[in-house]
Amino acid sequence: MNKLGAFLMLAALALAPCVAQSQSNPMAVGVGPHGYDFLIGTWSCTNSMPSRMGGPSSTTLTFARSAAGSISVHVTGTNFDALGYAGYTAKTKTWWNPSAVGNGDYSTESSQQTGKKTVWTGQYFEGSTGKATPIRDTYTIDSMSVYKDLSEARIGGTWKTQAKITCTKS
Repeated sequence: MNKLGAFLMLAALALAPCVAQSQSNPMAVGVGPHGYDFLIGTWSCTNSMPSRMGGPSSTTLTFARSAAGSISVHVTGTNFDALGYAGYTAKTKTWWNPSAVGNGDYSTESSQQTGKKTVWTGQYFEGSTGKATPIRDTYTIDSMSVYKDLSEARIGGTWKTQAKITCTKS
């Protein structure tokens, strides 16, 4: 699954408005180093198009603040285990999402977009072959407790859907 570095920390006074805004306003999603704090917790997800790149039909995501300051995610499902991070680079206002799957596949994506709908782009690598495939995930935040992920891969010069995921915060 293409999932969701380290945060560069700002002074507490600078962070407070951003944290409050991102918790209650989907349009502030991705703004600053705490723009994805609303994810922290446990989410239940369903995938109407399970696949090797998109993961199984049902997963549980557990987001937490990592020791390095980024947001870590552990994704589990039937015969599926993946780990990733969402880290922010303040200088370029870029979010990075490196992730690895238990079968040896891995990916990295990034985005500078903010708001209710963001597109993350990058590469997916098959661990067994080293084959790289361009990927993109379009995240739509319906509310601070529901989001959707349309996961696509560029195969044969065409973007093809790999997963359609809906996640709900537990």
